[in-house]
Amino acid sequence: MLGLVLVIWGIIGYRILSTISPEPNEQLVLTETVLKPLEKIERDTFSIKADYRDPFLGTLHHPKVKKKTKRNGPKKERFDIDVRYTGSMLNSNSGQRIFFVSINGQQSLMEKGKQAQGVSLVNGSEKTITVRYKGILKKIELQQ
Repeated sequence: MLGLVLVIWGIIGYRILSTISPEPNEQLVLTETVLKPLEKIERDTFSIKADYRDPFLGTLHHPKVKKKTKRNGPKKERFDIDVRYTGSMLNSNSGQRIFFVSINGQQSLMEKGKQAQGVSLVNGSEKTITVRYKGILKKIELQQ
């Protein structure tokens, strides 16, 4: 029994000592390897035409062709100018209201029926104005 205990403790001691003081490892030598790109394999393409007779209905398949619609009508003009309504005041001499309108960042004083930079004032009140530019009417609210 004593012999078995000594063998077991000897194996345990050997493993402990072998992990604490390991043998020197061989040095690794790195070599460069040249990699070649793989050859590109082209895919074989094909198309299937289903222009044969339907076995159940007995008719041929005819694909539907979309018709292109042409729009030859007049192009709509866009309201592409920046118009802002910033306020109004009552003219004491004539009794008409004068409107402060900013057109592309430039301030203008306008009365009903007057025009500035291609924009004409059609109608106005204290809260909104209606302007016309290139034949397009636009209602603009007071900005604060």
